[in-house]
This record gives sequence, structure tokens and C-alpha cells, in this order.
Amino acid sequence: MSVQSEVDTPESKKAVFRRLVEIYATGNLSALEEVIAPNYVGHASAGDRNFEGFRRSIQYFHGLFVYDENSFEVNDQFVEGDKVATRMTARVKMRQTGEPITLIGINLAHIVGGKIIEEWNTWEQLQVQSASK
Repeated sequence: MSVQSEVDTPESKKAVFRRLVEIYATGNLSALEEVIAPNYVGHASAGDRNFEGFRRSIQYFHGLFVYDENSFEVNDQFVEGDKVATRMTARVKMRQTGEPITLIGINLAHIVGGKIIEEWNTWEQLQVQSASK
């Protein structure tokens, strides 16, 4: 019988991803090493990225949007083996105009030893529904 370590339980894997969401929202790049492995590979529509590419991506999006600690809502999370699937909503504001924007996202993170080693994600903006005339 094998004993699961504390960093390899389904709940701890969910917590790793939730911590990443907190780090992302605050833009605390120095905390990324807590949850991202040095050999990290991310797959996004803009192309694959390594750890440094992920850092630059956070900086880029913080240049576009205003985030706060409550910007992200984790709607669902499921764990299967070493993978955590997360459905999220982000409520941010355009930095230049202050216009509120809502984004929905799906992330699949491969988490081993308390660190994300690989992930796949996609985000899209919800369209504002105009009132019927």
C-alpha cells in the first residue's frame, strides 16, 4: 500500500492552482517559484512558453487590465491523477479606459510535487448583451 504525500493529494493540487490564481491577480512575480516548476511548459494560443515566458505574460496582462485580489473566481475544479482542470471567471477593468471586462477560462494543469510542470489554458471575453429594444 502506498502512502500519498501531503503535496500529492487532490485537495493540495487544487490548492496549488488556487495559489497560482492569487499570485497572478496580485502580480507578485517573486512568488511564482512557490507553484511553478523551473522546467515548466505552458501551452496557450499565443504559443508555448517556459517559466520566464509565463512571467512576461503576467506582466503583459497586468499592463492591459487592472486586477485585484477578487478578480478571479474559481467556478469548478476536478482532479484526475496529476492533472487539475479548472473553470474560472475573471472580472477585470481595461487599464486605459476603466471599462469592466469579464473573461471565462479553462485550465488544465499537470501538478507534481506541489508544482505546476505543464499547463494548457484558454480564455475568452464574454460579450456584453445589450438590452432588448
